[in-house]
Amino acid sequence: MQNVPHTPSVGSLIRESITRAAPYDTRPPSPPTVDIPATRAVGRNSVLIAPSPRNLDPALFDLNSDYASIITHGLRPQEALDQASDWEYTARRSAQKIIDPSLYLGPLSVVRDREFMKGEGVTMVVRTDGQGVPPVPTLGPAAKKVTEELGVQVEAVGVGGLQGLIREFPKLNEKIARHLVAVHKRSLGAQQGKVLVCCETGNDRSAAVVVAYLVEVWGVGLIEALRFVLYRRFCVAWDDDTRRYLKNYEDILMAKRARWQDQEANDRDAAAAADESRMNKLKRQLASVGFDDDSDDEDEEIWGNYKGASSSSEETIHQARGRNFAPFLDLPPRGAEHRNNEGENRPS
Repeated sequence: MQNVPHTPSVGSLIRESITRAAPYDTRPPSPPTVDIPATRAVGRNSVLIAPSPRNLDPALFDLNSDYASIITHGLRPQEALDQASDWEYTARRSAQKIIDPSLYLGPLSVVRDREFMKGEGVTMVVRTDGQGVPPVPTLGPAAKKVTEELGVQVEAVGVGGLQGLIREFPKLNEKIARHLVAVHKRSLGAQQGKVLVCCETGNDRSAAVVVAYLVEVWGVGLIEALRFVLYRRFCVAWDDDTRRYLKNYEDILMAKRARWQDQEANDRDAAAAADESRMNKLKRQLASVGFDDDSDDEDEEIWGNYKGASSSSEETIHQARGRNFAPFLDLPPRGAEHRNNEGENRPS
């Protein structure tokens, strides 16, 4: 049998021509973890959040700055103290005030408590539930009777898992924000809208909705929002998947904010360029009739901010400069090193 010459495969040739520049893992990457800092056994932690109206997407809410002030209660910061040392187990059966005075979080059973609903002045109930419930979950006859007697608006959302829940975040956040504005306008500022977000336990899906509300409407970072809600209602529990989905939602919001904030910056730059063009035209007209303007320094001071502005894409390119790391390096051809050594050892 005639010997067939061996032909190396493309993969083997590639392996022989390159090498790793640094060690790496061949398994798929693990999802990032979202860790909440642990509470202290001694002493008391606190979380202070402040609303950021600049993060309120005008395309999503269509609300002006006055309405944003209503939603965030005059841009007033909120502080939550760590409840780990004095939290009682029975407190999980009641609702806690997350944002004073407009947002509550608790179990569904609270809606049946007529004294609580009337005493706190709740004007809207948002109920969320996961798998195993009807498409539109109901409050039950007792809770429904209380909401009808008190004239409380009800929003019930049934979701089929975390993917369904993340799709509901923008709708729920908008409904809550618009409800607060509607109550304020309807009462001419005499009444404060109050929203109770609940699920069966008040510790899972409803707690995720409240965190998403803080991240989107108040512009709070995810870790701060998780800690804030945990300090207000210590029995909340988010598993790793829920925290990862909340992180994904924060990333989506950051991308949207960057897009429309860049658009606002471009609009300002375009308006400034138009103003500068009009000023230059006016200066040329004045020069044509013999008027000599010596205020170049003043003009430079006025327009320097616009001339020196750079776009976000240019900043990104600048940040990427100097990153020369390559994951693989080329190897010399096989036998090249041996031939070089023979050439060096050959007598001249």
